[in-house]
Amino acid sequence: MSLFESVDISRAFIAAALAIVSMISMIIGTSLGLFTKPSQRLNAIIMAFGTGALIQALAIELAMKGADRLTHVAGYVGVDAWFWVSGGFILGGLIYYLVNKWLDKKGAAIRHPALAKFYYLKKKQEESKLILDQLSKVEIVRSLPPEEMESVLTCVEPVTAKQGETIFHQGDPGNALFLINEGLIDIQSGTNGGGKIIATLGPGHSFGEMALLTGDLRSASAIAKTDVQLLRLGKDQFEALMEISPTLRKAVEQLNSQRILHNVQHFKEPMDADHWKKIATSNISRLSKVEELNYMKKHASTGNPFAMFLGAMMDTIPESIIIGASFVALDSYKYTFLLAVFLSNLPESMGSSANMLEAGFSKAKIFSLWMMLIVAGAIAAALGNIFLIDAPPAVITLVEAVAGGGILAMVASVMMPEAYEDGGAEVGLATIAGFLAAFYFTLM
Repeated sequence: MSLFESVDISRAFIAAALAIVSMISMIIGTSLGLFTKPSQRLNAIIMAFGTGALIQALAIELAMKGADRLTHVAGYVGVDAWFWVSGGFILGGLIYYLVNKWLDKKGAAIRHPALAKFYYLKKKQEESKLILDQLSKVEIVRSLPPEEMESVLTCVEPVTAKQGETIFHQGDPGNALFLINEGLIDIQSGTNGGGKIIATLGPGHSFGEMALLTGDLRSASAIAKTDVQLLRLGKDQFEALMEISPTLRKAVEQLNSQRILHNVQHFKEPMDADHWKKIATSNISRLSKVEELNYMKKHASTGNPFAMFLGAMMDTIPESIIIGASFVALDSYKYTFLLAVFLSNLPESMGSSANMLEAGFSKAKIFSLWMMLIVAGAIAAALGNIFLIDAPPAVITLVEAVAGGGILAMVASVMMPEAYEDGGAEVGLATIAGFLAAFYFTLM
């Protein structure tokens, strides 16, 4: 008898329908996310509840059931059964990790708020490396704890000047501090025409901070001896940083007390530039709401809709395969896993849809994405039922374990961090409630 002769079409159709039921919450969540303003806290509580239910379903309905199938049906000993299940989970988690990293680089990260924030933060760190590389050459800046540089970065403005160009004149108000990245600056007393050069500063030096700190007029002129690249820190930003960072104030005051213009001295031994830059970059750890929106709009155009669809499929198709593979008949089917998937999809689609709308995706495109995903999930459930329902126990267990590992990796890397960020410590209680509710359904 061929495969197609043995296929129960009605059973596969019902399996597909069950998968659609589990994913219909995506459309509900999308509607709520696009047309209402749901509370982030409520969304987080629902997500945590669904997370707890999923964890219980994965542990009992999937891992334990798979091991039990191997020991009682296939005759495996306990350790062998554990190796099959654990190996599948590890493989599934590894596949999710690698594919997810690749898809994020293609622009699929914005499908999840938690992934999007991490993605935008990485972009901010990458874009900050250039200016941190410049700042690491400046001793007065490198004397600061690198952990404080995130605030400094928002205040620094790159400036270029041609050879012979005057940066400021003697007698000008002290309205900015300059840090030299490339080139040479002559510090000159008197006017540009007949002044005397009293110092020449190069990369890694700063100038202009004395008048900025004291409020006095410029005591000398600064002229570009060569083409130069500078970093400018204005008076308002400088004073704000001085209030925030006592370390910066102390460093500048100490520099002023020790500097003689014709013999620039190092006021302290600064940290190694590469080490300082590495620490400073690693401590860029947050995004303001404005920054997040700016990055979202900036990178939404680079987001590949196909990559987003593949990413969303990777999040949900394993669930559909499990639903299809575990369905034999309605009267014996346990709905615990299906209910957990339904609950977890609701807040995820709600947050993801709102995120994609802010990123510039149309409502029609967002709904189309979820509808195509539901169709793909239904097909996956039907195929899972057709090919796995009569497969050898080891094959069924391994496939389900691989799918379960991918789901667990998604729960840990996306749902749990997002729920805690939006809901706080109370999500722990909601997770326990979801776990116990799913456990109750399993017992009943």
